[in-house]
Amino acid sequence: MKVKKIILLITINISFSLYAQFTTKEETKIEILKSKLVDNVSVFGIRQLKVTSDDLRKVMIKTKIESKIDNKTKLSAFSLLDTKNKIRYRLADYKGYAGIIGYPELIPFRKDKIYKENGEEINSYLLPPYDTFEKDYFNLFDIEGYKNFEMKINFGTTEKPKLSTLYFGETTYKKFTAELFFAILVVNKDSDYELYYKDEKVSDIQFE
Repeated sequence: MKVKKIILLITINISFSLYAQFTTKEETKIEILKSKLVDNVSVFGIRQLKVTSDDLRKVMIKTKIESKIDNKTKLSAFSLLDTKNKIRYRLADYKGYAGIIGYPELIPFRKDKIYKENGEEINSYLLPPYDTFEKDYFNLFDIEGYKNFEMKINFGTTEKPKLSTLYFGETTYKKFTAELFFAILVVNKDSDYELYYKDEKVSDIQFE
């Protein structure tokens, strides 16, 4: 019986250390709920954005976040660090929700303008918007010694590609669940990872 109690206590302590809540210096509270490898052809957000390269593997980190009403979470400020290979990954996709009922929050933005063959800018409602007023925080928190890694998304065809990097804006929620998706290099999927928000480490990450 004593042995069983010791094993149970060790299990509880390990679980607590992996999923302990982190509070940033701006008093944003972030708790890791789950981290796992996900299927490359499964749905990203609800937009069915697929990773088609065999060199990349999708991963998901599910979190609970609570921020101050006057300083809501900036999704583009999240990054995933591969500490062995010194790679810093940009957030590739995001889905947020404050409750079970209602539509999820997606908030993608394009970093680049895209154009038709005649030079006319494309601004279809079917595409993520290009908005210079929505700030991208990813490059504001570069880490010395790390190489930034981000994907260009093709909004055109294979024959006529329309490429742009995506970033994600500021949430409208104060308290919510966020599913954070990254596309990491397959050869490094078993490396050591850390989730960062701005310039602060949130947690070590292991993918199931």
